[in-house]
Amino acid sequence: MIMKKFNLKITHLGMAFLFAFLLPSCSDDDDFMQEDDMPQMATCDDGMMNGDETGVDCGGSCEPCEVEAGRRAELYVTNNENGNISKYSVTGDSLVTFTTDATAAEGIYYDAANDLVVQASRSDLRLDAYSDISTLTEDVSVSPAYSSSADLESPRELAVNGSTYVVSDNGSNKFYVYSSDGNGFSLMNTVEVPFPVWGITFKGEDLYAVVDSSSDLAVFYDFESNLTDGMMTPSKRVTIEGIVRTHGLTYDGTDDVMVLTDIGDAGNATDDGGFHVINDFASKFDALSDGDLLSLDMQTRVAGPSTMLGNPIDVAYDSEEDAVYISEIGNGKVLGYTSIGDGGDLAPSYTMDLAAASSIYFSSDETDGNTGMATANTTTELYVTNNSDGNISVYDANGTLIKNVMTESTASEGIFYSAINDAVIQASRSGMMLEYYGDFSGAMDGGSVTANFTSDADLMSPREIAVFGDKVVVADNDMHMFYVYSYDGSSFTLENTLDPGFNVWGITFKGGDLIAVVDGSSDIAVFNDFLDNDMDGSITADKRITVEGIVRTHGIDYSEADDVLVLTDIGDAANATTDGGFQIIQDFSAKLDAVSDGGSFAMSNQTRVSGLATLLGNPIDVAYDHKTNTVFISEVGNSKVLAFSNALDLTGNIVPDVSNDLAAASSLYLYNN
Repeated sequence: MIMKKFNLKITHLGMAFLFAFLLPSCSDDDDFMQEDDMPQMATCDDGMMNGDETGVDCGGSCEPCEVEAGRRAELYVTNNENGNISKYSVTGDSLVTFTTDATAAEGIYYDAANDLVVQASRSDLRLDAYSDISTLTEDVSVSPAYSSSADLESPRELAVNGSTYVVSDNGSNKFYVYSSDGNGFSLMNTVEVPFPVWGITFKGEDLYAVVDSSSDLAVFYDFESNLTDGMMTPSKRVTIEGIVRTHGLTYDGTDDVMVLTDIGDAGNATDDGGFHVINDFASKFDALSDGDLLSLDMQTRVAGPSTMLGNPIDVAYDSEEDAVYISEIGNGKVLGYTSIGDGGDLAPSYTMDLAAASSIYFSSDETDGNTGMATANTTTELYVTNNSDGNISVYDANGTLIKNVMTESTASEGIFYSAINDAVIQASRSGMMLEYYGDFSGAMDGGSVTANFTSDADLMSPREIAVFGDKVVVADNDMHMFYVYSYDGSSFTLENTLDPGFNVWGITFKGGDLIAVVDGSSDIAVFNDFLDNDMDGSITADKRITVEGIVRTHGIDYSEADDVLVLTDIGDAANATTDGGFQIIQDFSAKLDAVSDGGSFAMSNQTRVSGLATLLGNPIDVAYDHKTNTVFISEVGNSKVLAFSNALDLTGNIVPDVSNDLAAASSLYLYNN
């Protein structure tokens, strides 16, 4: 936990600059180059490390530095200025520079057991391993003991688990996976990733990756066991609230801490950066379902003018001292922070100049190898409402009924389960309000639950809810309005009501964007940054798109992990038994970006399941399981809960794999962590 005291020895309290240069803004891809600063002259008695000194008033042309006994605490830092490796002794206030053949590098790791530094060369597009590093106590030129082949395009980060070395490469968004036997690297797999990549880190056997150009964090559970050439989709993708654009991340298993950097606007390289510390990371992240938000109140943010953070490109963490170290490329610094507490505008307790600082790795005897444990248990549960008796039915991933729980409603539509709060939120059509049922996992089959609290009876005809963080959006098809509530564990507050200018039904979040079906049509509407609308009144969709092949859509669900949108087609509402279907749009983000407002998704960009064998007559809602590619349907016309396995490969008249009876089945929510 970031609560310990850290008494870091800082003997250089100031730095006399003879020359100052105005640093250019960082380009959007964050490649950062600048001219070499003019060296300062060593004085050997000014209480600072300057000139060619390797310590404070020692080394280089001064007297040799004394070797300090005590804890080994080292930072290994790459840069994109000259490709050299900088080794800082945090406890000894010393610096050793290893001149390499690279002219730019990003991604570094130190193997203390084998005394080996590995860095990813951006100039030579390969991994280079340098041996016997601990024996080198003065600045020296080094040559690789061995290298990989030049497979890379644009390496950005390196994560290591045992003998497995993973390079994230944003040239074409790939993971290059190598094995090392101590004498060389062998390329095992080239993995395509369905999002822009940058920072990566291991947590046990799980690989975590930032989604560049966003505030999202993705995880690939049991990464090595699932390795294959070609596309690999993440096990889960969530949004980290408060971050503008994340780059660097690191995980520490001793403290169960994840740290992510926020570079802010890449065009501002000097003062809009920050970093987020997530304590008790495993319990928080593991509880989130795919597409959820990890709220800011579960994190600690450090940002502000005193931090010297403009473009913090990478991060390292020392669990012994609860210290966060940053490679700050925008301001050309290596920075350290202690006594973080509640965060805020903290001045660094450690600062070193390093032009175009890129990747950073912390090594000590106490912290090396503490990557923690992989996520042990994941859960998939389907929550279903109905308009017959208002009970909640819960099914497992195979569609088997776990329990049926009586609520205070006699009809309901719109449901959500929060594992962090162990609570169900549902929209009551009988009470015309939101209801919150806590301790829901303890509710027994056949038992009843009482609402801990409800909203006011503001609603007229709730049809669907979508939840993002502490916000609940209700689509009401009588008022043709979106009702936006916040909740805090003890009450709901109606924040605002919004008129989209069309009839509403199904809604789903895609990050912070809301996608809504336009009832009575085959259209969907997209509202970017929906929750930024904080005033009552009319809103206009950023895009309204026709989905070819659909007669009338109702249900909608989006998967962040698979980038898949699923829509139901109820056909003719008067025919409730035989003319329904569902359609799937894969690679949805790219297709959405490519279509203009008023455009359409052609049938050639979708797949459709429909026909008599499907039992689809009036499929009112839908949920998608990215783990098994299963589509779940609440079929109100035929009073069924249906499941279609391997749905991405299905077209036509398909018999459902699961068919459960449920009178007046209405809304679905799939909890899938």
